Amino acid sequence: MSINRSSIFLEVIESLSKSPHINEGDDFSMAKEILYSATNFLKITRANCWIMKEDSSGLNCLLAYDLKSDTFNNEGEINELDCPCWFNHINRNDIVISADARKESFNKELLDNYLIPFNIFSMMEVPILSGGKLKGIVCFENTDKIREWTNDEQHFALALTQLLTLTLETKEKNIYRDELEKMVKEKTILIAEINHRVKNNLAVITALIRSESNRSKDAYHKDLFENLLSKSFSLSTLQSAMYQSQNYKEVNFSEFIKTLIGNINETYGHNLKVRLNLHLNELNIEISNAIPCSLILNEIITNAYKYAFKEGRENSLFVDLSIDVAGKTQIIIRDNGPGLIEDYKSIGTGFELVDGLTEQLDGDLQISTSSLGTEIILTF
Repeated sequence: MSINRSSIFLEVIESLSKSPHINEGDDFSMAKEILYSATNFLKITRANCWIMKEDSSGLNCLLAYDLKSDTFNNEGEINELDCPCWFNHINRNDIVISADARKESFNKELLDNYLIPFNIFSMMEVPILSGGKLKGIVCFENTDKIREWTNDEQHFALALTQLLTLTLETKEKNIYRDELEKMVKEKTILIAEINHRVKNNLAVITALIRSESNRSKDAYHKDLFENLLSKSFSLSTLQSAMYQSQNYKEVNFSEFIKTLIGNINETYGHNLKVRLNLHLNELNIEISNAIPCSLILNEIITNAYKYAFKEGRENSLFVDLSIDVAGKTQIIIRDNGPGLIEDYKSIGTGFELVDGLTEQLDGDLQISTSSLGTEIILTF
């Protein structure tokens, strides 16, 4: 007889373990199945499930089932302040077996308000444990008379409770996943809004610079505004590359260089025949380094187009992006122009800006120039 009943218990557990409510994290529906099965196969009158409050101050009833009336209901809450002795006992995280529940000292606080009103004589209370913490209990209750709980019945109750534990853990994971998805969505919206504002601000700055450039009355100031305009385009290109890649920590710098050279060529390359020789390894550069580096490249390549390249001759621009033997990022820019004048650093603010940005990168800038051209190596 015992073996036959054990087989029935196993079949019930196997059937319940296939319930879709477990994977859905639907603790209420799963509790319904478990409490109904518990009363019918343990031959008891009542079964109920209690979940620990968020502040651990007590238990809220998730669901209770009464076999006699075939009804599901909610039995409210049990607060630790009202039942400190009982809470201290169930917090031991062990199954609590009460053949004669009314005579157990740890149940004295439940006697007048719970055991006697519901005519409960025997109880089996199984803790819901997750991550080593008590998350609630499932109570199996026998009314009308005292009952001894067999080992098979205890194992069955433990297995039923474990199924509910799995469901609650899935529910927590689903809630956590939904919160993460919500945070990601909010972050995406925020980043899009920031991108929109930055893009608009850069567009306004560019428009203002262009307007002032058009109002310039001499070549010096017009050239000054064009330099500012070029730098604005460089930052705009970098910002656009960062947003499109959806990588807000690094920038694909090889793609940025291609775009930058394309923009500069459109601006300054009219009537110039420039042969491009690009050796660009796929490298990502942190945004904190990419900003000053982009301005350095913009300054150097713009100067090559403005001062090194001439109409009616074969101009060439060589750009190499790689990692050197020391593991640092290295960018080589070489043109075939007439070379820099002897006191080039004293003319204008371009190289002063480049030196300052190189220091910001904690990098090294080497310049070699002759009548055959200029080579600049930036390492950081």
